[in-house]
Amino acid sequence: MLMKTLRSQMRWIMIAIAVLFVISVFGMYGFEGARKGRAPEGSEGGDYVVAEIDGKSLLRSTLDRSVRDLVGRMDVRDIKPEDIPRLYRAALDGIVTNQRLAVEAKESGLDATDAEIDQAIREVSDQFPTKEAFMQYLDQSGVKMAELRESIAAQIVQGKVVERASEGLEATEEEALDFYEKMKELLFHSPAGFKVDYARFKDEAAAVRAVEAIKLGGEWKEVVGAVASDDLITSTLDTGPVFMADSSFKDKLGLLAPLGLESVGGPAKMEDGDFFVGIKREKIEESTVAFEEVGDDVKAIILEEKKRMSVETFFRELRDGATVVVHDLELFHVPEPPAEAEDEAAPEETAGLESPAAGEGVEESDSPAPEEEKEEE
Repeated sequence: MLMKTLRSQMRWIMIAIAVLFVISVFGMYGFEGARKGRAPEGSEGGDYVVAEIDGKSLLRSTLDRSVRDLVGRMDVRDIKPEDIPRLYRAALDGIVTNQRLAVEAKESGLDATDAEIDQAIREVSDQFPTKEAFMQYLDQSGVKMAELRESIAAQIVQGKVVERASEGLEATEEEALDFYEKMKELLFHSPAGFKVDYARFKDEAAAVRAVEAIKLGGEWKEVVGAVASDDLITSTLDTGPVFMADSSFKDKLGLLAPLGLESVGGPAKMEDGDFFVGIKREKIEESTVAFEEVGDDVKAIILEEKKRMSVETFFRELRDGATVVVHDLELFHVPEPPAEAEDEAAPEETAGLESPAAGEGVEESDSPAPEEEKEEE
């Protein structure tokens, strides 16, 4: 079960990397009627060309949509002012990769079959309650089915290009064994302990009543299930017994350590002020899964990690091959932190996003500053 979970997580990491840089079905770019640099104050709409990617204009409104999409996908919370330029950089990074990936796909000679396109459309339409709801959404979005098929075909080809970047990789027996030995205690070893039913009560009197009722022969489910919701914080009624290592039964829970199976213990007052009541249901012996049992799964994990790194390298090379001219450098400028706060800056403040180093893959626009443009007009 553990290895299955790990393999599933690695698979979704790979999918997330690929999806992160796939061009939107409904289009990304707009070019009409836009000016370079910041729009003059008081102008209608306020849209302008914030950058050019291989000669194609990128509008501020498009970049803003990309930032909102990025924040939503990554579930970024508590965005600080200093995070904004980093978010813009990350969004620009993604758009550059999108555009270069689209070019790479067109030149790849690969194509998408009708069966692949049909399957992709089914997967999209399955996200809607009915097929009619899906078609209504397309109609309201102004997207025709032919356009959708064409866009999905392009995305399928892009996906094949990304997959091709990691072809030929493999995980060796030596790599798998090395991973196993390094991660044995963390992933493949289970300490001795017990499966335990427990409940945590807000009120000590309610916990005492529950313990007494069980000692008199009451069933766990009936006794705990009858406790008023205001008195009960959490319990294993829905999940069933959970594993607790022997090391758990000390300090606050030390009074449960000497108890035998099926004997109720508690209430033990916890640090949060609530009261713990538990019953040991099953003894679990210490164990370590042998390499022979998980070797193939370990190889699969290593291979997925190699593919992930290969895809990251491929995306970076795509970005490095682009010519990016930024017309609004201020938008991407990360201000220097105050001298007294430098030592206090925590890694978490970047919201978990990596952005290109200053000037990496970016050219400064030769266009005049916004104020000069306004004077000329």
